[in-house]
Amino acid sequence: MSSVTVSARHLRSLRAVLAAALVATLLVAAPGTAAAEQEHELVVTGSGWGHGVGMSQYGAYAMSTTGSSVAEILEHYYTGSSLGTLGLGGLPAAAPLWVNLERDFSSLTLRVIDISGTTTPVTLSRGAESWMVEVGSTIDIAGSSTCALTITPPVGDVVEIPSGVCEFDISWYDFTDPGAAPPSGIAIEGCTNTDWNVVPTTQRECRYARGMVHLRSGSGGLDLSVELLIDDYIYGISEMPYYWGDTGGMEALKAQAIAARSYAHQLQLVRGDPAANSCGGWCHVRDTTWDQRYVGTGHGAATNWVAATNATKGQVITHPAAPAEGNGVVRGYYSSSSGGATESAHEVWSTFTTPRPYFTSADDSWAVDGTVTNTNASWTASLDPESVADALGLETIAEASVIARNTSGSAKTLEFTDGVTTVTTTASWLRTTFGLKSIYFDLQVLGTPPGFFVDIAGNVHHDQIHDIHARGITRGCNPPLNTMYCPERSISKGELAAFLNRAFDFPSTSQDFYTDDTGSIFEDDINRIAAAGVVVTCGGAKLYCPAKPVLREEMASFLAQAFGYTKGANIDAFIDDNSSQYETAINLIAHVGVTKGCNPPANDEFCPKREVRRDEMASFFDRALDLAGV
Repeated sequence: MSSVTVSARHLRSLRAVLAAALVATLLVAAPGTAAAEQEHELVVTGSGWGHGVGMSQYGAYAMSTTGSSVAEILEHYYTGSSLGTLGLGGLPAAAPLWVNLERDFSSLTLRVIDISGTTTPVTLSRGAESWMVEVGSTIDIAGSSTCALTITPPVGDVVEIPSGVCEFDISWYDFTDPGAAPPSGIAIEGCTNTDWNVVPTTQRECRYARGMVHLRSGSGGLDLSVELLIDDYIYGISEMPYYWGDTGGMEALKAQAIAARSYAHQLQLVRGDPAANSCGGWCHVRDTTWDQRYVGTGHGAATNWVAATNATKGQVITHPAAPAEGNGVVRGYYSSSSGGATESAHEVWSTFTTPRPYFTSADDSWAVDGTVTNTNASWTASLDPESVADALGLETIAEASVIARNTSGSAKTLEFTDGVTTVTTTASWLRTTFGLKSIYFDLQVLGTPPGFFVDIAGNVHHDQIHDIHARGITRGCNPPLNTMYCPERSISKGELAAFLNRAFDFPSTSQDFYTDDTGSIFEDDINRIAAAGVVVTCGGAKLYCPAKPVLREEMASFLAQAFGYTKGANIDAFIDDNSSQYETAINLIAHVGVTKGCNPPANDEFCPKREVRRDEMASFFDRALDLAGV
């Protein structure tokens, strides 16, 4: 229900109507024009994008534009590192790399494409069997643990390959020769990659020319992978805008090529046999940002990237402390940007149990200081507090804060409370669960939970408490959070004055009716209800006793005066109120139906001297408003 605003004129009308017909429909004034309450939301203000470990791409770009070399960029972000070349200086040469293109599928269509203008066919083979497939042909694949293939040429008969073991290879040149150029390739029909290296961005077909393609049965269906030399793999990486090379960023592109090569080579050595399924398919690395975004020959405008790859052929990042299984090669982690300093890996990833000198926090002010335009230098996200609360097992989110930070200054540990229960969690959890750009952030809760109190579950007056909150009569008992109602606490006379004033919106008054309410937060409410004719004193005409608990008999008088009840004064509804000075008021609210008694099921007693609890008051108020048709 909505809150109710009643002017003094309408209050007089209300009393007249109720005197004539106790449950008549009440016409009330339109709500006031006060500003709407702040919407309840969890606001996250942050900086940077990505996990923040290793090289910052925007930071590298900014360093490049200000004259830093590729070696200086990499040594800065991978502290203490140096450059090595695979196959030289004690580093072994790289073996061909397997890259997963599609995984866990049951059907797929490949198309043979021309690359060189020679229309060279590809060879499809399974064991000793082989088939020549012309440019323009499609290869339809269907199956799981086994598979059947259908070759449809541009002209001629369709070739059906019966279902059998799914170990097919597609080749079109000697990809192990570093100087060989691919004449043909394959495209995956229906597959596209977003090319953000051109403006505006566009969707490009998934096309692969370098290497050879393998079709295998995987753990969850069929897997399609490409096997190729590591430098040929780098040609197809799309992780940094190629056009940065036109604006002073060539050294950054070189740094990106070396970092990507280091990442893939180190993982290849760690993951071992591609058939071991250690990367979730027949592969050493995946073609998505889960590892690195590999797009084959699917992107255009790559001149700068090709130049950066050629200028760094075979180069990798090395460090004496790098794991032995990677031959001293650093896994070249990188992300878009940080909030001003990169992360120490052991502080943000549980897999790093000890510090790594090459993955320690490094200054990244270039990424956010305006040296280059970085749209993620600052960002804001608004989260639904109730969704966050559900995920944390809380009733709502009343307060949220960062209680611990990493060396970089990013958020480490977060604290959330619903006003009763407090939960701590990691900033990484919030980022991954709700898709935040980074963990470089602060938290702020705006507004208050909408009509929700965390301490009324199971209370018999639960619905009535929510209802008077929705009407704008109560706000809570623990400001400024106001997430609690304190249902079992006695309501004070000052609080009851506030309830009445919020219900009727009595006119303001300059008259000070009582001498004992000065300094009370309810003084204005007390004066307003007194000016409207609602008077319940305590031991003297000038005394109100704002902090005194309201007795049930006093509550009856408050409601009878406020709602203008006149019928039923002589019914004698209860047997225990004959000595009460408020017996008439008690009879009036009993006649209307606001109260039934205090000793169910007999309900022949009212308990006039018992203090009124806040939950009971909610029911009295809600019932009175309902009976008034409000």
